[in-house]
Amino acid sequence: MKTAGYTLLELIVVITVLGVLAVSAYSRFQGTDGVVEYTYQARLVSALRNMQTRAMQDTRPGYCYQINLDTTTPAFGPPTLAYAVGGGAPQQAQSCATSIDFSTPEYLRTGNDEMPGENVLLSVLSGVSPIDHIGFDGLGRPVDNTQQPICTSGCTLRFTGTASARVCVASEGYIYAC
Repeated sequence: MKTAGYTLLELIVVITVLGVLAVSAYSRFQGTDGVVEYTYQARLVSALRNMQTRAMQDTRPGYCYQINLDTTTPAFGPPTLAYAVGGGAPQQAQSCATSIDFSTPEYLRTGNDEMPGENVLLSVLSGVSPIDHIGFDGLGRPVDNTQQPICTSGCTLRFTGTASARVCVASEGYIYAC
């Protein structure tokens, strides 16, 4: 005689599978807390390396290849991407400005209200004097607008929110997530 129902083994297997799915799905539903800081870290590393590469490829005097840092808003990005051949003094001055051009591509900057919306702060660490930008010379070393070396003992930028993520720039120009 057959009876309808499931065996104990089938019930245990189903409960185990549901438990595994619940544990893996829970992390997807708990939000972005702690993840956004590492996303900004990766974006800043990418933006700095991009600008460093531009500086090493285009060595015309008078142009600044830099990523500006605003720790009050907070935000980061280049002043402009106007590096046309024969641009002259106006474009050189634009490239050395310390404000962020929020019309540049998003892979090089954050939005002007993006990090505050995520409750993320940007700060400069490791005892360096306050800096509002990191520029690069023709050899990829970090410099200021007058081509004087900065980050001589290394610069550390920190994103702080639920978690903390750092970006380090060595005096020789090595940029990495630290």
